[in-house]
Amino acid sequence: MNNEDLQLLHNSQMQTFELARQNFAGLQQVVYKEIPFGTFSIRLQYNPARILSTNAKIDRQTLQNRPCFLCQHHLPAGQQGIAYGNQYHIFVNPYPIFNRHFTVPAKIHTPQQIGPHFENLLNLAFDFPGYTVFYNGPECGASAPDHFHFQMVPRNLMPLEKDVQQTALRQIINQQDYYSISVLRNYLREVIVIQASDLQLLSRLFTSVQHVLGENIPFQQEPMMNILTWFDNCQWTLCIFPRKLRRPRQFFAEGEEKILFSPGCVDMAGVIIAPRKEDFYRYSAPLLTDLFGQVSITPDCRNTIIQQLQKIIL
Repeated sequence: MNNEDLQLLHNSQMQTFELARQNFAGLQQVVYKEIPFGTFSIRLQYNPARILSTNAKIDRQTLQNRPCFLCQHHLPAGQQGIAYGNQYHIFVNPYPIFNRHFTVPAKIHTPQQIGPHFENLLNLAFDFPGYTVFYNGPECGASAPDHFHFQMVPRNLMPLEKDVQQTALRQIINQQDYYSISVLRNYLREVIVIQASDLQLLSRLFTSVQHVLGENIPFQQEPMMNILTWFDNCQWTLCIFPRKLRRPRQFFAEGEEKILFSPGCVDMAGVIIAPRKEDFYRYSAPLLTDLFGQVSITPDCRNTIIQQLQKIIL
């Protein structure tokens, strides 16, 4: 299976899956603007079709009372996919952010927890090198936290992918012969970047990092985080955004103070999805600094995590 298979699936679904066809056509109408932050920028996308995902309720009662839209017997009319190994299907996402957007749910209804699925995240990035693969934690942007899934979009659509290459931003905190661990300085949100060319080694590194996060971030199901990865130049780049909140206080406010900011991987990677026009035009550098500051870990927590990551040796 390769990138061509994804293209064929997309082309076929644009003919037979009306919901997706309409929403992908609607992407031609989305509006973008950028907010500069000196060494990097945040890109804003006004995309009304994403309001269902941004505003999704994920409390236990809501999840129990609604049919799971990632289960085979509840798929929207016309949605067809292709199998990926024995555990997953690949579907065209009917509520896209980019012109190629795929969802990769597990075949069985199982919770959104990365542990047993991590190596498959790496396998997807290896098998589809033209794509960035990402995972939203159950409390960090996943609109279906009761059904495990990844997502995939084409490479280099999110600023993060170029920002990690900037020496002005990147601070290496642990470098060994076969891997490196770094962070990005003054980036509005905290991110840990791991690079390695050996899948098993990277898997062990992630387990160590997840353990460090678990010691420093209170959690219920797993440490709160968003994860993105891609495979390029014979190595994986893995980006982990540690979190402390799913949504800032403005999300729950009333009246003019309300902002539908509910960041997942794409937002954390530098493309803010604004389903409401008023939010799109209201975003500014100070406001984004406040919003990201609320959902990201504190500077003190960051420093403690860095000190512990420096001690990892595999």
